Amino acid sequence: MTANVWADHSAAFADAYVREAGTVRFELVTRFLLAHMAKEQRVVDVGGGFGRQAICLARAGHSVVVLDFDPNMIAIGRKEVAVESPEVQPRVTFVLGRGEDAVNIVGSGFDLACCHSVLAYQKDPRPLLLSTVRAVRQGGLISVLCINKDAIAMRGGLQGRWKESAASLLAGREMGSQYIPTREYSRGEVSGFLEAGGARVEEWQGVGVFTDHLQERLVVQDPEEIYSLEWLAGNRDPYRQVARCFHIIARRIE
Repeated sequence: MTANVWADHSAAFADAYVREAGTVRFELVTRFLLAHMAKEQRVVDVGGGFGRQAICLARAGHSVVVLDFDPNMIAIGRKEVAVESPEVQPRVTFVLGRGEDAVNIVGSGFDLACCHSVLAYQKDPRPLLLSTVRAVRQGGLISVLCINKDAIAMRGGLQGRWKESAASLLAGREMGSQYIPTREYSRGEVSGFLEAGGARVEEWQGVGVFTDHLQERLVVQDPEEIYSLEWLAGNRDPYRQVARCFHIIARRIE
């Protein structure tokens, strides 16, 4: 087995990730990012996959380089970008390569570096996070989205998978036949990795407090009702503590 779990199961992961990528998660993360960004910034999305987050930011006027080592995800991403407006399309660029080599491949000096939903596949996330920090200019922002280790039993419990949720609590990682084993990290651990790499954590939110466990498709007349509720809950305790994911904003200080 390699040091990256995605590399061992790329076909299965790619299919599931593209199929299940939720609009609520991307909406919340994008809102949080835009609240911290100036206009027309340069962004690198490390492990950005099929570019959904990049497209969200490009629609807001930012230029995004998506760096990913999976050619299948990049191919999907290019098709996604191809149906965007002529203004958005040139703002998104895909580059094949490992996130740990980001600076050597795409350079540095970015205003923002994203590393979203990637750490779960890393046996040691520190090299990837250090590379992500080094890709931004001094004073630039780092955005990390990660499954919340402190709430790993919530999804199974709310779906009525009692034994699996109990097993997850006992094992300290998500258990269940539907999961390929990955790694979970706490917010404290990820914050420590970032600070050791020269970044200071400034703010965080919870993502997926009420909706992440739902198995049926969300059908509502006004999606803003869901977005507003998740936004309010994800930015206050105790709700954000049990969200499916945590989203950290840090700033490079070294």
